[in-house]
Amino acid sequence: MKNRICLIVVLTLVFGLFFSSCKKYEEDYGLMLKSPKGRLVGTWKITQIDSDTMSIKMSDYAMFGELQMTFKKDETGSIKFKDNGLGEMLGNIDWDELMGEMQDSTYTDSIDYGPGDLDFTSLLSTETGFKWAFDDKKEYLKFSMYDSTSSAYVNVADMKILSLCKSDCKFRYEEDSTRVDVSMQK
Repeated sequence: MKNRICLIVVLTLVFGLFFSSCKKYEEDYGLMLKSPKGRLVGTWKITQIDSDTMSIKMSDYAMFGELQMTFKKDETGSIKFKDNGLGEMLGNIDWDELMGEMQDSTYTDSIDYGPGDLDFTSLLSTETGFKWAFDDKKEYLKFSMYDSTSSAYVNVADMKILSLCKSDCKFRYEEDSTRVDVSMQK
């Protein structure tokens, strides 16, 4: 009986050490059964954006809509704002009246207002495409956008993968003294 208890304790310690050391990324939960690509593919909504100077919880602005990123298996994707009526609300504002009131105030001396006939609904629902790829070690996610000037995709950001789980992930963009963390959920 004593031998069985010792064996169970030893096996528990070995498995505990093994599974706790299987983390690929800094903030992962542990062993993942799907490949990083398999976990990334799908539509994610951006839940939080943090930097050294600010923190934005997207849920605070949920009444306007949500920012979504879609990653496809062919390593293309898109980012779009899923409008929850903000475009319609902005489209129904009497801009001439609003701008007239604002121009009467003392703090709008030389600002030229002119939203005119902007279609906010289509502006807010525009989808921007991108290409993505992992680096060789799958530690960074590389984003490329189409540049019409050069007629080619150009690398715009390399984001360090802090976590990449089944239903949530977190990336970090760093350049010089700038740090931005982006958290997302499926």
